[in-house]
Amino acid sequence: MMTLIYSTTSPFARKVLITAMELGLRDQITLEIAHPLRNAEQVSDANPLGKVPCLLTDAGQMVVNSPVICQFLQRMAPAGPELHDPSYMDIDTVERVQALADGLMDAAVALVMESLRPEEQRSDLWQERWYGALNRTLAFIERYEVSRLRTAFGSMAEISLACALDYLDFRHPDYDWRESAPELELWLSEISRAESFAATVPVG
Repeated sequence: MMTLIYSTTSPFARKVLITAMELGLRDQITLEIAHPLRNAEQVSDANPLGKVPCLLTDAGQMVVNSPVICQFLQRMAPAGPELHDPSYMDIDTVERVQALADGLMDAAVALVMESLRPEEQRSDLWQERWYGALNRTLAFIERYEVSRLRTAFGSMAEISLACALDYLDFRHPDYDWRESAPELELWLSEISRAESFAATVPVG
């Protein structure tokens, strides 16, 4: 039995959990909820980076970083769907969209962490850089990538992007990304009907 150490608010952990569900591996994974800040010692004992998600295999292996964990799960499910190189999308596109989506999550999480600092210690420079990264990346995906995506979790591109966009809504409700990305808005509204997406809505 594998153990996934995760936070219910982490978009990276949600990405791993959805991947496990789509691959039919959910019943092989025990969930251990731990917040990287509130449960720092517990998380660091499992992952020296002090981050979630972290997958502990039944052989005692530690697997960290959400793309690596998802690839590991893919190898665990040879009979399951191919999420990394699907028949309808080339692997370069899958990896590019996944990387862009992970970058959206990184910027969004960084903005959350900055907001936890005392107001007088917050950096306008870094907040502007992170919002700039969000704006540019969303514009790029809207222009070049969204038309390639399915409205179902057929690859890591769809899984990663859906988690990133929903995290923006969850943690940054005042950030109106929809106005400049109507195709992404429509795509998210359709893919959010997926059972695994509805079952992993962030809480906290």
